[in-house]
Amino acid sequence: MSSKHPKHGDASYLVFSVEDVIFHIPIRRLKQSQYFRDMIDDTHTGKELEGKSDDHPIVLGGISTFEMACFLDVLESLFVFGDPELSFEQWSAALHLATMWSFDDLRNSIISQMDKMTANASPFDVADVSLKCGVEKWLHPAYAALCRREASFTDDEVERLGIKRAAALWRIRESFEFKKTPETPPTFPCCGGPVVCNTCPQGFPPSPPPAKPSRSKPKLRVVRTLAHADGSTLPEKLGPMVNYILELVKMEEALKFT
Repeated sequence: MSSKHPKHGDASYLVFSVEDVIFHIPIRRLKQSQYFRDMIDDTHTGKELEGKSDDHPIVLGGISTFEMACFLDVLESLFVFGDPELSFEQWSAALHLATMWSFDDLRNSIISQMDKMTANASPFDVADVSLKCGVEKWLHPAYAALCRREASFTDDEVERLGIKRAAALWRIRESFEFKKTPETPPTFPCCGGPVVCNTCPQGFPPSPPPAKPSRSKPKLRVVRTLAHADGSTLPEKLGPMVNYILELVKMEEALKFT
């Protein structure tokens, strides 16, 4: 009689229900997680048949079918096809469950993939997943990106950030004064140009040449209230503007990683 291979001979699976949708997950994949190893080995599911058929699934609450589908896409694809082509939202959903269920190796792989995407993703989305999934290195760069954004926060964005975080970001944003690009000089009816010569039949005096447009550059103004309560101050020599904004973000208590 043939014997089963210890790794590849087990084709059994557990049945789960998420929002009344059935999912079949191979036990060999579940055993990568300490959470599910305990469930499988301890048989604490409560019923003998629980998880063994579609009629008796293990019901998982607190998650969505979207999250479950994204998680399984990543779980299978990383082993079979390499990195799957998913959106930042899908990777975030997969990371949430990998973190919650202690799929440590899978979590590290997802974070490595998402590291390549954070620069082009919404800073709000990056900050949310950083806090939700415990990835500290993404948080402050996301807040710094919001400080550099020219557009003001909308009511929905303030609600999403929370009052304390939004106020902290505003304090940093207000520490910079941005010069506006000079407006285009008005044209004159005599010749349609911005400058009127001495011989203009309309008799207008000559106009000064138009100012050369300059790039909008941030003029830095340090706000004293951003100093720490313990007396520490801002660095005397400023590095690149982005790095300096990042330092201001790190100084705000409301923007710390918790």
